[in-house]
Amino acid sequence: MKKQPNRWLIFSGLVFQIAIIMFLFIELGQWLDGKHNEDQNTFTLLSVCLAMCFILYLIIKQTKNIK
Repeated sequence: MKKQPNRWLIFSGLVFQIAIIMFLFIELGQWLDGKHNEDQNTFTLLSVCLAMCFILYLIIKQTKNIK
């Protein structure tokens, strides 16, 4: 039987994944807003929403493996 890692170890790794994903998507949105001269930060908001969906997927995927 395969040994499961500790729960705190899984969630501590998830914190870093969330931080990196949010940073990258915010930077992408700000870059797109600057490229298209958007004053309302439309691309930043859209990229953050997309990042939140991706993060939710990661959380669900990683918590399914915990018994």
